Amino acid sequence: MAASPTTRSSSPPSSPLDVDVGRLPTVGAESVKLLERLGIRTLGELLWHLPTRYLDYSTFRPLRSLVPDEEQSAIAIVGSISQRRTARGQMLTEVQLLDEEGQPTRVTAAWFGRQFIKERMREGQRVRVSGKVGFFGRSLQFRQPKVEPADAEAVHTGRMVPVYRLTEGLKEGNLRRWLHTIVEGGPRRTALIQEVADPLPAEIRERRTLLALPDAIREVHFPSGDPELFAARRRLAFDELLILQLALGQRRARWTKDAHARPLRATGDDLDAWIAELPFTLTESQLRSLGEIRADLDLGIPMSRLLQGDVGSGKTVVAALAARIAAGSRAQTALMAPTELLAEQHFRTLDRLFEGGGPTRALLTSSVHAAERRRVLEGLASGTIDIAVGTHALVEENVQFRALALAIVDEQHRFGVAQRAAFREKGIDPHLLLTTATPIPQTLWQTVYRDLDISTIDELPSGRQAIRTEVRTSSALPKIWEWVRERVAAGEQVFVVCPRIDAKDDGEGVDVPSAVAVESELREGPLKGLRLALLHGRMPAKERDETMGRFARGEIDVLVATTVVEVGIDVANATVMIVLGAERFGLAQLHQLRGRVGRGEKRSFAVLVSEAAGESERLAAMTEQKEGKPLDGFELARRDLAIRGPGEFLGQRQHGLPELRVVDLSDVDPLLLHETAQEADRILLADAELRAPEHRGLAVEVEKLWRRTALA
Repeated sequence: MAASPTTRSSSPPSSPLDVDVGRLPTVGAESVKLLERLGIRTLGELLWHLPTRYLDYSTFRPLRSLVPDEEQSAIAIVGSISQRRTARGQMLTEVQLLDEEGQPTRVTAAWFGRQFIKERMREGQRVRVSGKVGFFGRSLQFRQPKVEPADAEAVHTGRMVPVYRLTEGLKEGNLRRWLHTIVEGGPRRTALIQEVADPLPAEIRERRTLLALPDAIREVHFPSGDPELFAARRRLAFDELLILQLALGQRRARWTKDAHARPLRATGDDLDAWIAELPFTLTESQLRSLGEIRADLDLGIPMSRLLQGDVGSGKTVVAALAARIAAGSRAQTALMAPTELLAEQHFRTLDRLFEGGGPTRALLTSSVHAAERRRVLEGLASGTIDIAVGTHALVEENVQFRALALAIVDEQHRFGVAQRAAFREKGIDPHLLLTTATPIPQTLWQTVYRDLDISTIDELPSGRQAIRTEVRTSSALPKIWEWVRERVAAGEQVFVVCPRIDAKDDGEGVDVPSAVAVESELREGPLKGLRLALLHGRMPAKERDETMGRFARGEIDVLVATTVVEVGIDVANATVMIVLGAERFGLAQLHQLRGRVGRGEKRSFAVLVSEAAGESERLAAMTEQKEGKPLDGFELARRDLAIRGPGEFLGQRQHGLPELRVVDLSDVDPLLLHETAQEADRILLADAELRAPEHRGLAVEVEKLWRRTALA
């Protein structure tokens, strides 16, 4: 891919594509400023400003055969040209179009506000006209069409015309013309596209039947037709996926190179005995995932595994058994959770799972008092504590482990990288098990998560009840609040979730429910007399944890909150989840919120309140059923990715998702994924550091990827 420096340098450019974009004819100082807003400073960066879509003007029809409401093109002769002011004061330029024999037709072309049209066109001129045709009275009219002389090279008309992302003040026609100059050259100018270096070895291009990179870029900007455009986009997508998978494959190799993890082993008899001690029976899915983890722990290479499973699928017990395997090998485990409250819940879960004995364990959070903290720190340093449960405090400088060999990071799947780095600074290379209840769609974990192995728990334990989900508009709220009172009177508890903290926060308007306003209104209105509490992310962590603790103990009837409860503690008595402004949440979020209820034996409900109740694709998916059951988290995650795209699904700022020019990770071709994975594995097996001459171009592209993302 073309080199494109991000800052100007006084040194001579290494390639004609590194030249400032202002050197291109007709690109003046003002245009340079506009292009810079788009991140375009050099000719190479302009070349990689790819089209977002195309206008298909490739169909030519005689003027008398034009079809209303379609994009099409025609060859015409310019007839009379007139200009007038409309009733609204707009300048209207109208051109009568004659057929190719010069005969009058009932077809015109019209433009608003373009006085220069009359100066650029002359009667009798033969032109190409492209655009959408509609009725104007009993006649047909091209409205705001593109026009070029019929004997000129087609740039804006008579072909598949690229449409680009713009900025205010930048004219689409100018941008398209500049790119045409770079891609196709001119009468006395060689096309600069020939300067693009192709990083892909010829052997791979031939094996995968791929276009040369300059040809692919040319066809992406100015396609010859649909087949050529498909082949061009396939080549660019191949490069993007290959580079991404090479980068992640290299990072994984660096993690494992010279890294010696402690093998953690358990006999089959011991493991069977531990499983038999559990208060429930493991599902086949849990046993399969445990087997995959056990096989990794047995090796001297640090494990890098993501354990994903739906809400309530039983990931914690699998992680607990992994910790027990570590304890059986006289090694320690750190189990990290994103909040103190969740850490406390995990600690209580371990107590329940190991009530017959098992590994020694301790809780380490900022709330642990000084004497207990000293005891825990001493136990970790001496090795008398097998499992430490806590928050990121576990990787602080003053926490020392005698024999840490396994790190389990809950609900922080991308942040496990940072924890591994922190442990390495302590001279430790633990096995790493990351867990998440937000299932990762296959197209993402085959690319963005290539550096992790994946274990999937894809079935729920027996006895889990389906949560009844309904979608309602705000007009139903009076009845909903009456029903809430009935549920509370029956001894149950309720969540009410809002999309924002305060109405003053974001200027989105008073119609967007805020937790602060809703809690106040409910306390003084329809739920007056009930025990209400407010919970949101701006509250101090200690206050948040205290509030959730009171809710867990049954001291609060209705908890009004933001998505801070999306990943929270299990409250078996909470049976109702009401989400206000539900259209503002992604499917994965809605599914996580719904999973906060239904944790006990009582029948549970989720009510999604939205003014878009009958229109939202997301809300419809939440109520959809398959074989009599709601869609599981895996199907909802796939739908969510398709609706929102990978950046929003994962949280681009947090997860360092690379910005891809061509590939849509929500709908990537599985065959292309397979092909690029094969090639990445083949390349790294032969040349892990990409130092061979034929791989130098790939090494440059991998380095660029690291520089522009947070993947490193």
